[in-house]
Amino acid sequence: MSVVRRLTTCSRRLINSRLVVGRTLSVNFSSRKSGDRLSETSVFIQNGTKISELPVVVKKVKDVFELYRRIGINPKNTTGLTPESDDKLDITAPKELSDEEREVIDGFSRCYNSSSIFRLLETIPQSEVTPPVAAHALRKIIDLESDTNDTFKHRETIRGSVKKPDSFLRIAFITTLLDIVCGSKDPSVILDGLSSVMRDQFPGDQAAYKQRLLEQLLLCVSDGVFSLQQICQAVNILSMFYDDKKKCLETADKLWFGIMNMSSQLDNAEDIVAVFSTLPHLNKSRNMLLKLLEERAVEHWQKLNTRDMIEIMRVLTEIKYERLSGVFLRMLSGWLYLNIHTVTDQQMLALIWGFHLLDYTDLSIIRAMEKIIKHKGCQISEIDLIYVMCSYCTKFRIRSPTILEGVGQYFIEHHLSMEPVHIMTIAQTFGHMDFHPPNGFKFWEILETQLEMKFSQFPPKDMVDLLVSFLYIEKYPLNFVNKIFNPFFIDKLHNQSDSEVSSSRQQLKLLDTGMHLESRGYQGPFLPKDTNYKSINHDSRISRLTGKLLHPLSDVVGDISRLGKQVVLASLPLHPLYIVDIMIYPSHAASLLRFGFRTNNSSNVAVLVMTPEHYDRTGHHLLGPQALRIRHLKLMGFKVMLVNMNTANKLMMNPANLKEYLQKLYLDTLSAK
Repeated sequence: MSVVRRLTTCSRRLINSRLVVGRTLSVNFSSRKSGDRLSETSVFIQNGTKISELPVVVKKVKDVFELYRRIGINPKNTTGLTPESDDKLDITAPKELSDEEREVIDGFSRCYNSSSIFRLLETIPQSEVTPPVAAHALRKIIDLESDTNDTFKHRETIRGSVKKPDSFLRIAFITTLLDIVCGSKDPSVILDGLSSVMRDQFPGDQAAYKQRLLEQLLLCVSDGVFSLQQICQAVNILSMFYDDKKKCLETADKLWFGIMNMSSQLDNAEDIVAVFSTLPHLNKSRNMLLKLLEERAVEHWQKLNTRDMIEIMRVLTEIKYERLSGVFLRMLSGWLYLNIHTVTDQQMLALIWGFHLLDYTDLSIIRAMEKIIKHKGCQISEIDLIYVMCSYCTKFRIRSPTILEGVGQYFIEHHLSMEPVHIMTIAQTFGHMDFHPPNGFKFWEILETQLEMKFSQFPPKDMVDLLVSFLYIEKYPLNFVNKIFNPFFIDKLHNQSDSEVSSSRQQLKLLDTGMHLESRGYQGPFLPKDTNYKSINHDSRISRLTGKLLHPLSDVVGDISRLGKQVVLASLPLHPLYIVDIMIYPSHAASLLRFGFRTNNSSNVAVLVMTPEHYDRTGHHLLGPQALRIRHLKLMGFKVMLVNMNTANKLMMNPANLKEYLQKLYLDTLSAK
């Protein structure tokens, strides 16, 4: 067997033995580029169903027997090769500074420019310039040169003029210091050198310096000199190593193998969080490391504290990764519920906001919010926590009486400290959830006063949306009619972006129509009718289902000509709430007429398809907009028949049961008063 073939076999064994993460991995090599001591290649790794091409650094080996020893192969089985002893692994363990080193470092610290450091280095014996001293000198030189934006330009100081140092002298000393730093194989010294060179702005061989330190870093990581924490620190430094962000990601990706080699050490919170912090700085290797971290975090979740959880949440929200494991997310929410007694208000705010950004909710999070409302209530110090909880409940349709009652009481107690954004989000939640706040008279009195005082501070769109949310729970803002339907407010509304103007106008028409339908004291409508054709977005799921329901419904009512699909009601604004999914007319002749605001609608049945988003999270209670929709249709005389979309879709495979389901709904609607 040739030496090259043996090395290839050994390399495959080394990679396969170190990269297993509890799943099948396949490795294929492809050569890229080569240097004096390192060669770069890539491997294709299958991680579940995902295949990634990851960079791999290969150290050129002079002593084949040393490689055999490190990967557990007996050299006696080889022939034709003799071991050499001049390339043994030499690892220098970090040590504390001696008195002499401290004295030299103090001397460097007293220098006021880089030239004085160069003069000091000329007087110091070379034996006293140890790796820690060299690293400090390198850092001090770059710090002094970076003190001003006009680096190395002529300037006057108390000590005299400071001129640009000689380039040749600087290159010589920097090269010597880098030789000492790289030759130390001390992780702390190399990391110090990396962070220093990263900030070097002197025009010259920056690329060469960075490449040399990077090569030494990769060599030491491949030799196992760096600990897991130090590798993570190196990744964080490399994330800012170059001006080009893409190049930083590619460079940091080269250290993934060092983390995977030490995956067995990921059994404590400190290391798990440290590796999590590297994920935003990685690209190709991020997916594989994330899956490893999910497994380790689930295994050792009891060792995580609140700060660890916040850091993990920060990373997850920063990378915006969509394929997080369900088990991992349930671990995060379960941890929050079990450790809610140790979480401060600020920490709770960060965690709930993290789940909000991750678009995730479950029963544990809801119970955790209920628990903090029960135990602290009005003693919660962070108003933003209440604001985020309301936003979270609205987004995930959480209609929890415990949370909403606590929020209502908190608003009554702390309304003077709230900003308009807090008031809007808190007040809007009750309307969207179709929930009346506790101590309602006092709540609405305070809310009305706050809106009067801070009316001009609310963006027009937010104010219109807020007043519409009052309609959802049959609260009519008559005192604000003159403020809303006012030329100055309308002009302010039209100064928004085009999308906001369109949305605001649609909601303003809903407010005008809703007040006219329900409030006796309303003197409107104030807005003109639409005189031109407009398009409106409609849920495609509802459109598909209504098409499928026409034939089963025709069997129920006896004539398909009595059915109308996507019926726009007359004399009403073009709004999704005023579009009937299927209209059942009393006769074919009636289907040729238009029905709406000023017609006799008592013989018509309005069939509405209810999606899961029309209900709260439990699926039992309709949300505010749909409650308003049904209420308005009944006020206009329509009989309303609700078809559950999920139920109808399940029954599509059984036409007989679907017909029976629709017939029961139809008969119940006709018999209802």
